[in-house]
Amino acid sequence: MALLITGSTGFLGRHLHEALSRSHPELNRIALCRDESGWTKWPWARELGNTRVVQGGLLDADRWGVEVGDKLDGIFHCAALVQHSRRDVEPVYRTNVQGTQEMIRLAAKHQCRVVYISTSGTVGCFKTPDESVDESADFCGEPVTTWPYYDSKIQSEQAARQLADELGVELVIIRPPVMLGPGDHRFRSTGNIIRHLRGKLPFLLRGGIHFIDVRDAAEALATAMFHSQPQPVYHLEGTACTVVQFFEMVEQASGVPTPRLRLSPDLALRVAQVTDWFTHLVPGDLHSPLPDPVVFEMAARYWGLHSSWAAQDLNWTPRSGQTTIDETVSWLREVHPKCATS
Repeated sequence: MALLITGSTGFLGRHLHEALSRSHPELNRIALCRDESGWTKWPWARELGNTRVVQGGLLDADRWGVEVGDKLDGIFHCAALVQHSRRDVEPVYRTNVQGTQEMIRLAAKHQCRVVYISTSGTVGCFKTPDESVDESADFCGEPVTTWPYYDSKIQSEQAARQLADELGVELVIIRPPVMLGPGDHRFRSTGNIIRHLRGKLPFLLRGGIHFIDVRDAAEALATAMFHSQPQPVYHLEGTACTVVQFFEMVEQASGVPTPRLRLSPDLALRVAQVTDWFTHLVPGDLHSPLPDPVVFEMAARYWGLHSSWAAQDLNWTPRSGQTTIDETVSWLREVHPKCATS
């Protein structure tokens, strides 16, 4: 049995490979990577057995598709381009929409299932913390459709579902919120925790966050691939809290005090916009010390979701948020050169 995994060198891709190697060691896993060195440079990747690297990108499957062999039994589509800035968004849509369609076409050739990892932000974004949606929810409108990454994922889900129906491909869409945990070897998903540990988080704002453990997500994806009659969409519900509560959990895990300065969402956005404008105005390679203004727009929202099916079908029983944060902080302090305990 052979399974293709896109996004193999990413945070979720890493944990999916490791989960499959534990639960199904006999499987042949095919890691799609832009180049083989992008896989072999990671110690964790070199330790995995039954893994073959195919070099290529999402948009040139016609070139590398023959290398996967005569028969694929499933595709995990984890790859995505995550960019929140409204500048130069064409690659985001090309990768996330057209790239996903290419995986549907590849699945049609092999008559296999696609488990596609989207995001809860396509349906679950609210002004208040007491709202929540299940898998039957409609896609979000504005302001979510003004945020390039989330809008690209909405369009990706819509285009993938339409094409899958046309080609007779079984498509299972998984919508996780933010994923955290040990093993973020590129230090991307854990960026705000790293800022906190380094004392580089200047303020907090009123808004929400919803997160799960990436290890739980990986197990759920594997279960979705092998389920005999999966639902078309699953939400992975985790810990929903305010931004302040989230960093209080980080403080509990690390002992590093939470920033005491609290800004309203409007004020934080204005600060980010001015900083972003200034850094793009000044000649040279100057980067804003703050996230993109779109990130502040998103941080002012709440991300409620729940599932009608995940517990029953995917054995979804997520670990506690504090456990995830504790183990994330512990891992970062072991491996990140600027997060070690003094």
